[in-house]
Amino acid sequence: MRSHYGDGMRITRLHIENFRSVRNLDIELGETTVLIGPNNAGKTAILDAVRIVLTRRWGQRGTGFTENDVHRPEPDGDPRTLPPVRIVIAMEESRSGEWDPDMVAALEDIITVTADRMRNLLTVQVTCAWSEEKEAFDPAWQFLDSAGVPLRERRRAINLTGFFSYMPLFWLGALRDATNEFTPRSGHWGRLLRSVRIPDELEAEALRILAELDARIAAADPRLAEIAEMIGQATRVAIGEGPGGARLATLPLGIEEMLQRTGIVLRNEELRPWLPLGHHGQGLQSLAVIFLFQAAVLQQLAEAERPGVEAVFAIEEPEAHLHPQAARTLWEHVQALAGQKLMSTHSPYFLQHVPLRDIRLVCLRGGCTEIATLPRYVVSDLPWNDAVNGFLNGSAGRIFFRDEPTGRVASRSWFDMAMATRVLRCYRRDPDRAARTDQVRQFRHLCRILPTAEDEEELGFHGRRVRGEIFFARRWIMVEGVTEYLLLHALGKALGWPLDDHGVAVIDFQQSGNAGIYPALAEAFGIPWNMIVDGDHEGEKFRRQIIDRGFDDEELEGRFVTLTPQNDLEDQLLADGHEQMLREILADIGGRSALDCPPDEFRARLKNRKTGYMGVLSLRVAADEALARRMPARFVDLVTALRDGAA
Repeated sequence: MRSHYGDGMRITRLHIENFRSVRNLDIELGETTVLIGPNNAGKTAILDAVRIVLTRRWGQRGTGFTENDVHRPEPDGDPRTLPPVRIVIAMEESRSGEWDPDMVAALEDIITVTADRMRNLLTVQVTCAWSEEKEAFDPAWQFLDSAGVPLRERRRAINLTGFFSYMPLFWLGALRDATNEFTPRSGHWGRLLRSVRIPDELEAEALRILAELDARIAAADPRLAEIAEMIGQATRVAIGEGPGGARLATLPLGIEEMLQRTGIVLRNEELRPWLPLGHHGQGLQSLAVIFLFQAAVLQQLAEAERPGVEAVFAIEEPEAHLHPQAARTLWEHVQALAGQKLMSTHSPYFLQHVPLRDIRLVCLRGGCTEIATLPRYVVSDLPWNDAVNGFLNGSAGRIFFRDEPTGRVASRSWFDMAMATRVLRCYRRDPDRAARTDQVRQFRHLCRILPTAEDEEELGFHGRRVRGEIFFARRWIMVEGVTEYLLLHALGKALGWPLDDHGVAVIDFQQSGNAGIYPALAEAFGIPWNMIVDGDHEGEKFRRQIIDRGFDDEELEGRFVTLTPQNDLEDQLLADGHEQMLREILADIGGRSALDCPPDEFRARLKNRKTGYMGVLSLRVAADEALARRMPARFVDLVTALRDGAA
């Protein structure tokens, strides 16, 4: 399957104002963008904004907007008096000459250039406000220049027709029904059937065979002829020039009718029977609709017979009705669709494979939709110079690059203090070295949220278990391992504040990545976080990893805490007076000698059976609030503070 991506336009930025739950929202869109977040946060509103703009639903069939689409800060507000809906989509070249020249020539009336005059830009704005004259919500369609000023309208109808033909939209809602999608009346399936062309010779041969087979079936039972004779009496009653007749048609009368009856039959494996699509499960039906989309877009692009056409897919919950394993593997299939993909999902299994920079976290704050994302790069205040240019000829070129619109140094990932020192050397002859030093420090701090390629690989390998789940949480607590994970969940239950019920994800980061990446992602996506580590040298190592990434001490205050110095969790439990209980637990799971072995030996045994003893202890803690309150204070204090709204 040949991808048209790169020759045609795609949406690079989306701006929405006063639309449903959205007050004011800017979103950067890539080749694939995945919206996640709780129900009613605004994911569907974002997809609908794109759908309304790209399908031009107004005219005699309606405006595409209703009074319920107007954002209401107050529930009793009159939408007719409120600010208008405004949706702006921008398509911008990533490099000069990226778009197909024939397409650029065809749309020259509405294509402008970026502020640096280096790349093509097309911006379309749709607004909708109440019209007293028309007594209806009246939409307005405009193309804008790089400054956001409407272009003078020339050959407006031709421009709109051309624009839509270059960006066909394919919409798939969450409540999809394969029974409706695979009918001759459906937009995609019906279009595919109408595009089929049968050679004349084959059509004539097929009609001959159909006629012979139809006659043999009709003659097989005399009752069929009797039924036809009786119904044929209607032709003698109707007004006409002579008597007619009737016969039963058991098969299609023509090729077109045969194609209209075309359906899908599937079987799951070789020994299973072939069954119509509607007789299979909802998961398989849902997948079939997605791949129908793929076939439909290939057909539509083939019909266009010109380069530069870029399909846009807007898909709600592609994983609907699928079991976890199928949801995990679906990403590769959906991502391969030939065009730009905008999707929403509620599945952590589907999200496990989505690149971090393709995720947009949607949430509702104060009744308004907000969005958080991981930026693709950070632009500094550092000017480009010859020294920087030479510096980037080496390994630093994987991290830093020149931001063309500003002419400043930009970074694709975080970098350590040693690299920051090397960057600063490029400005050793700068007359304002103090300012450059501060700019490098600020640059490194801003870049702390950017993952490296190694971070992505590590999260893909180690962190896939938690990667999907944590982005649906409202807060993260990071701990070293599984024992702390089990203890925190037990404390939450015992103290009347179950962590899962309140959207708190506990991340055992040593099993799922490193200590630095999760605080960075939390900062990028606006997720509150805390980290509890041991009080030993390992805890100090984790703090250094976070600081080295670009965090400062003030950012860790109250978020990063350790157990008592030199103590790990087992040491802390023993110091808190739980030795006898732990000996009894270890005796039950590891032998009676644990009851009276020397203290040092017992301590070693306990640390070697971490998940074993904690599996039992966590059950006791969850069922006994008094015991829970005697657990290590760092854990108890955090859960209590979260429960009481003090953290």
